Amino acid sequence: MVTLKDLAAEIGVSVATVSRALNSSGYASPEVKKRVLEAAKRLNYKPNEVARALNTSRSNIIGVLVPDISNPYFPKMIRGIEDAAMKNNYRIIIGNTDHDLEKESKYLEVFDQNNCAGIISATWSSSRDEILGRPLILLDRVVEDHISVESDNMKGGRLQATHLIQQGADRILIIKGPQNYSSFNKRTLGAEEILQSKDVFYKTVDYDEMDRKMTHQNIDFLMDVNGIVCPNDLVAYRILNALVDHGISVPEKVKVIGFDNLDFSQYVHPSLTTIEQPVYELGALAFKMLQKLNEGGKVESQVMDVKLIKRKST
Repeated sequence: MVTLKDLAAEIGVSVATVSRALNSSGYASPEVKKRVLEAAKRLNYKPNEVARALNTSRSNIIGVLVPDISNPYFPKMIRGIEDAAMKNNYRIIIGNTDHDLEKESKYLEVFDQNNCAGIISATWSSSRDEILGRPLILLDRVVEDHISVESDNMKGGRLQATHLIQQGADRILIIKGPQNYSSFNKRTLGAEEILQSKDVFYKTVDYDEMDRKMTHQNIDFLMDVNGIVCPNDLVAYRILNALVDHGISVPEKVKVIGFDNLDFSQYVHPSLTTIEQPVYELGALAFKMLQKLNEGGKVESQVMDVKLIKRKST
């Protein structure tokens, strides 16, 4: 591996001068800086990020926390972060917390040991004091007094309810997502706002209750409705499967709408009507915001638009 000492010997300057030229820290004349960069390219010099982090108390590494990497929503989001990071000479470390506070704390220790330049977090507990010393962007989760980027979840919920009404549904079930996530709460509020304003009958079921009933193949909560608002596409897949297994035709008897527009949504049967949020773009924007924070800039929370994708389930 080529070292700073090798570069210094190659062009006849001190190691300190090479370091200043490469890191733009301290003075190095334009001529010397050009010679250093040319030598680095010629010798295929690769900086040691760990050593740089130890020496400068910062690195070009970003910590990314997600609650469940097996959920196909998050890999697409992570790809958006990674692509934007790579273009700007940053790298990422991914921490999959499994909704476990202890596991999350261990990843925060790893981020700290690597002197991460900042953290992008899609977990609800990420506002804890342990990470307040580093730039932080909350992604798809909103916590008071923290900078975040999210989709317009309220609008998405409104679009879900409005579409079901337009398709003739007048007895609607809203399946609430986990209540500790702001995104799911806003989707429910948006749907309820429309249904109440149109005086349409609806009922709700909590995510945990739905999961418990579905696990025991009890779909009584799906009876006596002709429209179902799902908190995300994964729940919608389960609902479609349960309805088909019990001989309930979709969309003739019950119309189902999801949220996310995961890649699989166009391939399930019947294909899923859903709300598309710009998952990849959310990740890319989160990185750009974090980079700006890391460079001393000012950043405000952002909300990205969503849209209705009509398919055969409605």
